Amino acid sequence: MTLRKSLFASAAMMAAALPSSGALSQDMTLEEIVVTAQRRETSLQETPVAVTALSALQIERQQVTETIDLIRSIPNMQGNNNVTIGLSNSYFLRGIGNTESIATFDVPVGTYVDDIYIARQNGNNIELVDIERIEVLRGPQGTLFGRNTTGGAISIITRKPQDEFEAKGEVSYGRFDEIRGKGSVNIPISDKVLTGVSAYYMNDDGWMTSLTTGEKYNFQDAWGIRGAVRVLPSDNITWDVSADYSETDHQNLGAAVDGPASQTNRSASSSGPWQGANGRENFTDLVPCKNGDTALDWLANGCTANEVYGYNISSNIGIEASDNLSINIITGYRNLDHNFVSPLLDNNPQNSLGLDEFFLTNNGSHNQFSQEVKFNVDAMDGRLNVVTGFFYMNETNFTEFSDLIRLPGLPGNILTADRDMENNTESFAWYGQADFEIVDNLTLTAGLRWTDEKKTVDIDFLNAAGAVIFTEDDIPSPDQFTTVRWTPRFAIQYAVSDDVMVYASATNGFKSGGWNARSTTANSFRSFNEEKVWSYEAGIRSEFLDNRLRLNLTAYDANYDDIQIATVLPNTATFVTENGGDTNNRGAELELSALVTDGLTVFLNAGYMDAEFKSLSDRALASGFTSDTVPVRSPDYTAQLGFSYVTALQSFEGDLNINADIAVTDNFHVNNQNGPSGFNLGYETVNASIGYDSEDGSWGVSLGCKNCLNEKYWTTDFLSTRFLGDPMRWALRLKFAYN
Repeated sequence: MTLRKSLFASAAMMAAALPSSGALSQDMTLEEIVVTAQRRETSLQETPVAVTALSALQIERQQVTETIDLIRSIPNMQGNNNVTIGLSNSYFLRGIGNTESIATFDVPVGTYVDDIYIARQNGNNIELVDIERIEVLRGPQGTLFGRNTTGGAISIITRKPQDEFEAKGEVSYGRFDEIRGKGSVNIPISDKVLTGVSAYYMNDDGWMTSLTTGEKYNFQDAWGIRGAVRVLPSDNITWDVSADYSETDHQNLGAAVDGPASQTNRSASSSGPWQGANGRENFTDLVPCKNGDTALDWLANGCTANEVYGYNISSNIGIEASDNLSINIITGYRNLDHNFVSPLLDNNPQNSLGLDEFFLTNNGSHNQFSQEVKFNVDAMDGRLNVVTGFFYMNETNFTEFSDLIRLPGLPGNILTADRDMENNTESFAWYGQADFEIVDNLTLTAGLRWTDEKKTVDIDFLNAAGAVIFTEDDIPSPDQFTTVRWTPRFAIQYAVSDDVMVYASATNGFKSGGWNARSTTANSFRSFNEEKVWSYEAGIRSEFLDNRLRLNLTAYDANYDDIQIATVLPNTATFVTENGGDTNNRGAELELSALVTDGLTVFLNAGYMDAEFKSLSDRALASGFTSDTVPVRSPDYTAQLGFSYVTALQSFEGDLNINADIAVTDNFHVNNQNGPSGFNLGYETVNASIGYDSEDGSWGVSLGCKNCLNEKYWTTDFLSTRFLGDPMRWALRLKFAYN
């Protein structure tokens, strides 16, 4: 493809580029980046972990408005909005991820906000407002972070209340009548009590249009508010408390992308070739739903929706007990309600199931409490650093979910499965990691986590009349199980010089098991075991040319046992989650940045993967896997190449900034059995923006676009329906600040 060739030709000619730094310093050096990837503050260049950090400035300049936008900037990262439910992101890091949002399945790529773990995938597409930075850790997180995850972690750090009054905000208008607004205000009550409030609003008309009625789909309607308080009762105690509430309605409906348009098409894109053949005739009578109704009520009323609303409370008490000991007491409570009606099929000839319609409905309530106590110890004049602590989480999920079909020639929908389910998780862990500089510049790391986790499930499977067909007493697997595991980590790092560090590590991790909750019979409601991994990694962190050129390179080899696979059996609407076998994924990640001139920074993020199944379970073979099957969403390469240019405009008393990047993804499979309809040929998208900031920082204006060349691409193929990436979006933004 032309753009891909252009990307790598340009990269070859460039001296360097930037992935995870970027803010410029007056003395012509790249700014030092501080991360908390090891649960304490360290310089990125001295941290023996594969982590990419984005500052608040980068988040703004790269137009990262919600967490799904992160996939452009992270090597070996894939992601998309889940099928029909736009606020749920399926993340894949180094080929490890999942597309299942049901509550009996844990995520392999965890999301954290201010050290609070988000257990459910349902609401992990987070609107980014008043963010200090984001860190994305690649590879298993089996030691220091709240839950064991086998793919990685996304850690969002919010900006805390400041000691001076400050107000700032931003409003924008864009394509599809998109209106966005966000703002924050810091109000110090006294030198001991600092407060802050932030809020956002987002609405657009949707970017998919019915060719039959002209109705719009895939719109967003969202708002949220967050309040934070920082209490400073003494010089050695800091107490941060925050609470937030949000509501979002955001669907992600599918459409055909090939063939001539027809007048029966229901959901095709608003422009050009995306008005494809065999559209969504079954949406003819569907309209947006009203708040307050249940998913089954919505379906009976002939409407469709995906609504997520909830609130979160967090507390972090930081105590500097001495010069060598600090303590954090971290408490979090999360409440999430998720209701949706998901239309998954139409009556086009590509439909292999012989159905006119297939719907999933869902009413879910998810509650989570977590408590952590963390200790940081410095000893032996800084040669020994210890992080240790305890973690507890209790999660309760209530879900009512149903499957409905419509057969050709018959009116009305047939209820084929109706389930009321409660499942609970109680997890307790102790963790510890010690970094010891045994001789000058040579540091050894040893870490260990002990996890004791108990899960339970209660299920009532009902028929159309509401009678119970089976319960948890009838399933072949136990309705509860306990997992106890030790997960170690070892690393060695050596500072070759002040500017070059090399390291090697071995990390063990696991992800809990669960139940195949979308089954339609008692016999298929089976449990699956935990997923386990050993990942071996080596890397170099280096800076050259007086810190104007930064080169970070990582190589890894990860071996997974009993990998969990959520799939749909070929030519059926039967959902299966199982341990599919063992896999190996090896690869490399390059992150380069260069300050070419005073104002011009160029950057390149690139990832390479080679993933394969080492063995397949009998159940996977029976589900259509073969010896030639390769793991899904493991493209050979991903890359992002771009630049940021800032220059003073003397006559306008301000700065001009120009930003652009191209992101490329190689071909990959999206269907677990590697069916031909799920082979994605890859795609490339371009982002760009131009903006002006006043000299005193009181106001600014910018014009930006995402997918500027309107690349036509799809991210998921599900039951003969393809789900598209966003078309070109532009937005004109006006921002202001007062202090």
